[in-house]
Amino acid sequence: MAGSFLRLAVGIFAAAGIWLLSAPAAAPAQPQDCDVAESFYSFEPTLPNTIRALASGREVIIAAIGGASTRGGTWGSPELAWPARLAAALVERVPAARVKVVNLGVARQTSGEMAARFVREVPALKPALVIWETGTMEAVRNTDLGEFRETVQAGLGRLRAAGPEVVLMDMQFSRVTHAVINIDRYVNILREVADANDVPLFPRHDIMRYWAENGILDLRTPDREKRRQLAVRLHECIGREMADFIVRGAHPSRPAPGRRR
Repeated sequence: MAGSFLRLAVGIFAAAGIWLLSAPAAAPAQPQDCDVAESFYSFEPTLPNTIRALASGREVIIAAIGGASTRGGTWGSPELAWPARLAAALVERVPAARVKVVNLGVARQTSGEMAARFVREVPALKPALVIWETGTMEAVRNTDLGEFRETVQAGLGRLRAAGPEVVLMDMQFSRVTHAVINIDRYVNILREVADANDVPLFPRHDIMRYWAENGILDLRTPDREKRRQLAVRLHECIGREMADFIVRGAHPSRPAPGRRR
């Protein structure tokens, strides 16, 4: 029974959102009107080392670790996934920057499986920044919340021991998956762990909810070609929003509007 539910849940994720996360090879989408207001973020990320490195003109390595929505490639090319679009967007915002984003996404890995890779894969890269996208498989599998919290906390410890600054990224938003999976509990755990460790959290879940509820990026369509177009646009938008999120760290003196919602 549990195995049947897991297969159903993963299938729903694929149908409702993850199928959008890799588009067929094509030219990257041009910038779209998918911004969110600055007031949308409920705290200010502080990434001073990354900002200094970007402005220095030397090569800056950013490692993106996550699942299928980070890896891309299910339908097309990882070059269209958000990590690649992030690299291009950062250069637009910081012209002196030389950015290399290394995509370490592996589909269907749990937080624990990702964390086990940190010691092997992160130190050799010497990244200035690691973006860790996680929580989807835990939500699908209904993992114990305390176990999830401990796993993310331990993973953060491993990343910080390797030296880079860290950004956590939470899960996707989908109306369909919300109907059958309690995503919010796991989003809240990531927020709590980020708060407790003074780590920036990129609120992808809330951003995608905002886009869906305002008709900016409504992912519900049976049309295959439109899904492909949405896939390109979604990745472009996430990459650009992440670039804005990182660059906001150049202004640590700006007063924070409050804690995460």
